[in-house]
Amino acid sequence: MRWPIQFQLLLPTLSVVALAIVLTSGVSAYFGGRRARQAQEESLQRMVTTLAEAKFPLSEPVLRQMSGLSGAEFVLLDQHNRLQAGTLRLDAEDLELLRRLRNQEPPGELTTRSATSLGGRVYLSQRVPVSAHDPVSPAGSLVVLYPEDRSSAVMRQAAFPALMAGVVALLAVIAVTTVLAHRFVQPIRQLGDRAAAIARGDFQPVAVWRHDDEIRDLAVSINRMAEQLGQYEVQVRRHEQIRTLDRLGAGMAHQLRNAATGGRMAIELHRRQCAAGPASESLEVALRQLRLMESYLQRFMALGREQPKAARSISLATVVEEALSLVRPACVHAGIELEFRPPPRPLWLRGDPDALRQLTVNLALNAVEAAGRQNGNRPRITVALECLGQDRAALHVRDTGPGPSPEVADRLFEPFVSGKPEGTGLGLYVARQVAEGHHGSIGWRRHDGETDFTVELPTEEEGEMRDEE
Repeated sequence: MRWPIQFQLLLPTLSVVALAIVLTSGVSAYFGGRRARQAQEESLQRMVTTLAEAKFPLSEPVLRQMSGLSGAEFVLLDQHNRLQAGTLRLDAEDLELLRRLRNQEPPGELTTRSATSLGGRVYLSQRVPVSAHDPVSPAGSLVVLYPEDRSSAVMRQAAFPALMAGVVALLAVIAVTTVLAHRFVQPIRQLGDRAAAIARGDFQPVAVWRHDDEIRDLAVSINRMAEQLGQYEVQVRRHEQIRTLDRLGAGMAHQLRNAATGGRMAIELHRRQCAAGPASESLEVALRQLRLMESYLQRFMALGREQPKAARSISLATVVEEALSLVRPACVHAGIELEFRPPPRPLWLRGDPDALRQLTVNLALNAVEAAGRQNGNRPRITVALECLGQDRAALHVRDTGPGPSPEVADRLFEPFVSGKPEGTGLGLYVARQVAEGHHGSIGWRRHDGETDFTVELPTEEEGEMRDEE
């Protein structure tokens, strides 16, 4: 059977507190009632003693005045048990009952053992002797009759405040305990719902509990878990995409690489057999493009697999110039101005020249496509190398295009993410892999109406490079 935590918190606490309140209120009410009754009896007893030892005649007006003060009824009998005065009307049967009462000397307490029923009402009775102090008032006895219901009413009135305080305290405890149980259970239920949502694949964070306690710690832990699971999901999807790309494209890439290799070999053979002419420069560009295609296809087949890099000393400016020579025909064809700004001093680094050349070409071709969508002024692409201190360099590829769309702006460097209908979403992903493989980083920003892709790479002094070689 399900036993909600709200009841696990509520019932034991409420039971203990309720029992303590009931016991405290009951004991207070009991002793309060007893004290009130005892005080009343003591007051009445002092009045009886005063009447029994009175030096004035106990006439009926005196007895009625005493009755009004104490709430008791008085009956005065002479020494022959004849009625002398009284505050209560008695018939013969009632009078006979009073005559049977024994004198108590000294006066005792009024108890239920001395209860007497007169005229349908129960009285706590006591008979005490009175001495004669003058011939008009002979010796006799005084019967004191105190209504039992009045005595009970006094006890109830004394116990009522304690009982009411107990009831109010019990209700307050129930309300406070219920509110506290709900206050703790509600966020736990929300965390349970959030955990179920995470199990369904919804990794949205849960609202953090405003109080700094264990529930807040649990919410923070669940949010951290959801964030990590979201990252794992992205990584798993990325790996699955790369695996799918590897399986579907490996065969096609192999065939295309063989075709590119055959075309390159045919052009090289033609160049050796034919004398150099005006078309030799075009043949050289074609050869470089075919070599670059082979490199692309080779890297395409290696996606998702770690490959050892053949690192060697290279000049970053030389690599960039070689890459731009492959891009210039596309710029001329699209009517785009291409400008290269070399660094103020040589920049040397250790790496893979083919990979860095591919990185530059990917960024430059993306810039060509972006700048070609510009309306108005002539489109322009600026490639610049910048020194960042003694051991860092930056490659900037700027274009005057409109920039990436907001839908993909935050995910440009993820595989298969592209804002172009015909794009594959692999160019910038490969560029990031190359930059990170050279212990660098890549990013982009919009500045002065241009889109600036920046690659930061570690550099070394030329002397250090030669010493290591």
